[in-house]
Amino acid sequence: MVSLGPLASTKYCTYSCPFCYVNADFLSYASMTIDEIVSWLSTVEAPFDIIYVSGDTDSFAPPRADQGIALLNALSQFDRDILFTTRAVLSDKQLAQLATLCADLKGKGKLLIGCVSVAQLTHPHLEPPPVPDALLRLRQLHAFHAAGLASILAMRPFLPIVANSEYFDIVDKAVGGADIVLGEVWYADQAGVLERGVFRGDTPPGIEFSQHTMDFDANDALWKVYEPTDVIAAVAEYCGRQGLPFFMRSRPAIDWLRANAFGVEAT
Repeated sequence: MVSLGPLASTKYCTYSCPFCYVNADFLSYASMTIDEIVSWLSTVEAPFDIIYVSGDTDSFAPPRADQGIALLNALSQFDRDILFTTRAVLSDKQLAQLATLCADLKGKGKLLIGCVSVAQLTHPHLEPPPVPDALLRLRQLHAFHAAGLASILAMRPFLPIVANSEYFDIVDKAVGGADIVLGEVWYADQAGVLERGVFRGDTPPGIEFSQHTMDFDANDALWKVYEPTDVIAAVAEYCGRQGLPFFMRSRPAIDWLRANAFGVEAT
């Protein structure tokens, strides 16, 4: 997992989504140049078969979209599948650059996987300006698909204030543009910073959560984990009816893409 790191010393990301764990007890990744990222990857001894860009910050949000695409191009030298995720809306020129990179990677038997993040349709405070409107991001999901990318609707995280019907609507708008759908649980900090931002006040009573460390990052903080099993089951069932594979983790989603969408054997 790599990224361009925090936008600046005083601002982690262009976007300020109130549910995002980087606003709480998450230890910052380092800011790195493209050359530094490539140099570091060249020293990694453990085998890896995919490079995931933007796990902690949106490396494609303004003013870094061109830099983010340059990073993708630089990473293609490793002959690995590349996955990136964004809430930004790219220009036609940038989409064309992604299409070219995608074709180059396919020529090597590798995938360019573009994830478009959409967490809501009717709760704009969850993805406030300058995050582009959700409908524009869903349109970009279709553009990724048309450009040949493996396209993923990253409907993450599932939040207690978003109704099932809203998630169903997001899925409906992704049909024809998404190859698969990814969900995720919500990690909230013990101090309540993220909860106050999402609920815009006190946390409503009766919402269940567990407490544990993150299973995708090495930080040792204890997080409040909202894992709505009923919502997950309902969204999974709805995606199935729409012919969209649904996953809660990236690894099985990537394996599915390799084995089904592009004829590349899963590892």
